[in-house]
Amino acid sequence: MQALKSSAASYASGEAANLSALGNMLFTNIFGSPATPPIPATLNPTYTGTPSLTTRIETAALWPVKDFLNFTGIYNQWGMPNSPFDRLVASNILSPILSNTPPKLLPSLLGETVQHTTYDGMPVVQITPAHPDGHYVVAIHGGAFILPPTILHWLDYTWMAYQTGATIEVPIYPLMQQGGTAGVVVPEMAGLISTEIAAHGAPNVSVLGDSAGGNLALAAVEYMVANNETVPASMVLLSPWLDVTDTNPNIGFVHDPYLPPVGTGAQQIGEIWAGGLPETNPLVSPLYGSLKGLPPTYVYSGSLDSAAPDALVLQQEAVSQGAPISFVLASGGIHDWVLLTPDGLRYWPQIDQELGA
Repeated sequence: MQALKSSAASYASGEAANLSALGNMLFTNIFGSPATPPIPATLNPTYTGTPSLTTRIETAALWPVKDFLNFTGIYNQWGMPNSPFDRLVASNILSPILSNTPPKLLPSLLGETVQHTTYDGMPVVQITPAHPDGHYVVAIHGGAFILPPTILHWLDYTWMAYQTGATIEVPIYPLMQQGGTAGVVVPEMAGLISTEIAAHGAPNVSVLGDSAGGNLALAAVEYMVANNETVPASMVLLSPWLDVTDTNPNIGFVHDPYLPPVGTGAQQIGEIWAGGLPETNPLVSPLYGSLKGLPPTYVYSGSLDSAAPDALVLQQEAVSQGAPISFVLASGGIHDWVLLTPDGLRYWPQIDQELGA
């Protein structure tokens, strides 16, 4: 009798374990699992986590879009001044999807004030929350140096201001087709950050940049260090485009459903953005700059991002130079996944803390 009871208990325990495992599997498949929190470069971070079902569906849906853009040659128009794509971006047809100012409804619903100022001739959009806490985030938008901020950028910036009390400063830097080049824009961006630090104190200023904006953020802070200027308290880089040459051989092994194939518009953009400088100049490709003197920096990248191989090179450089850089490497994360996929939502409270906001 005792043996039967023991056998029944073991069976019940095994079934409970099986049900628990099944429940965990279903939960993970539907909602995903987060990547490991920021890991210092010295601990050799690896890709972790599982994308949610909605993110996997979104990723799958991107493939036919990429195939269409590649087949029609639109990708190749990215780096061509006065191309039909260029003229489309310059028009107001895509507003408010692409716009140099947040839709009025967003800040008004959140009780925020939007002011348009300038720094050295560069427009700056300031989003001030109803109850500012004295912290300032310089948010540098991505878009391959050819696109203005998207509606997703404005959603993130206005929500960050509302949630944290930080004032968000969004520089509307000159795009490539407007004559913007690294040699002009990077020093100007560094000057804006320095002005914010002079006005509010370094502990109260941080920098956020995604994609091409991540390139500008890192290049600007490296420029500040090189010129013995006070750096901000922290910096967050989301899927940064660290090397515009796109010559890392590992890029070819990334199954990227979003960014254009190597050899198309992105490389043309890099050549024009360099503006006569070598593409390996740190102003153009900050991966080649010194990492010494940087503030605590947090890099978010994904395994399906063509820019990710260079993030891994940055990790190696951070180790060799002793730079305070930490990484979140998400398995199944596409380019700019923090902004573009539902899974990114779970990371914004963490990013807010890293920005000191």
